[in-house]
Amino acid sequence: MLRIFIAALFLLSPLHAVTIPHSEAGKHVAQEVTVTGKVSSVKTIASGMTFVNFGTRGAADAFTAVGKPGAVDGQALLAYDGKDVEVTGTVELYKNSPQIVLKSPESIRLSGAAPTPGGEPAPGTTEKPEPAVTAPAAFEIEPLDLKLEREEVRMAGKSPSGFVPTNAEVFIAVPKDFKPQAGQRVLAVVPDFKSEEELEKLVRLHAKVAAPKGWLVFTAHCPTPDEFPTDGLYAAVISATMRHLAGKYPGAEEWPLYVAGSSMGAGRASLASGALIKEDFVVPGIFLSSLKWQDITKSVKTFSPSKSAVRDLKVYISQGEKDFYATKAQSLAEAEEIREAGVKDVRHEVHPGRGGMDAASLAKALDWFAEPE
Repeated sequence: MLRIFIAALFLLSPLHAVTIPHSEAGKHVAQEVTVTGKVSSVKTIASGMTFVNFGTRGAADAFTAVGKPGAVDGQALLAYDGKDVEVTGTVELYKNSPQIVLKSPESIRLSGAAPTPGGEPAPGTTEKPEPAVTAPAAFEIEPLDLKLEREEVRMAGKSPSGFVPTNAEVFIAVPKDFKPQAGQRVLAVVPDFKSEEELEKLVRLHAKVAAPKGWLVFTAHCPTPDEFPTDGLYAAVISATMRHLAGKYPGAEEWPLYVAGSSMGAGRASLASGALIKEDFVVPGIFLSSLKWQDITKSVKTFSPSKSAVRDLKVYISQGEKDFYATKAQSLAEAEEIREAGVKDVRHEVHPGRGGMDAASLAKALDWFAEPE
């Protein structure tokens, strides 16, 4: 009997928890398991809590490992971004999404063959890989921390928790030898949950396509302790960035401002468009990819922008044939809703890739936006 009891304890110990992929975590609520998968993003909010995210937020495969201050070092968790990881603990549901709250640093670790944090060689190797050789960029990145002015704070609005934004984190990609002319086109890229912590990477990705065409590109974000930002937050941080550009380049407040976003960022971009039009920005077009939902209809109702400006918008929707987040049917349905909101010119095109921003589609959209009326 004693042997059986010891064996049972051994089998029930965390070291021998059932191992499952992150996409199946929701099937093991209240069970102690080891969840495996590749980390899609790591985010720390103002309260100090850190979220190690797997899959796509809101999708069926979403899973989160939650690090609370005192239990784990949130800064250390940043090293897991993009890595193959194992998380051991009890699965629970938060707003219908599975998660494990980390009890200690030992609750999370790299999978056996994954590279270790800090760029060290993977187990079994003796040398670091040679760095990739890249061509010189056609732009320069300018990082900024902008203080929001009173009107921008008003535009952002107070969150349900009472949070009032005061600053915006901004990255601007300026084309080499930049000499802006009247009508200089600007692309404002709105981040999704994954890219909130990778703003420089996000702006660089878009600038590789847009800067050679002469476009100025930027992204702006204000971290908030709330799960979702207020309706006006991204319009406010975009407005602050345009104000900064106007101080540096006289006349920039009149430049045509195009808004872009992918996945959750597409919804945020469409919501920001109406608020920006209401604030007298010239917004001729929107680029949306991985479009599962959009908020142009809500934006029109909330901010009451000029009907003629909404009607004259050009909206380009890029849909990946292999997109696991948004299906073709979903993006087509959203395209129809955009038309019903009063937008006359909506283009929906499918590319052979997956979700996220497709460079070839963005290039087509920018050329379309630049066509004379």
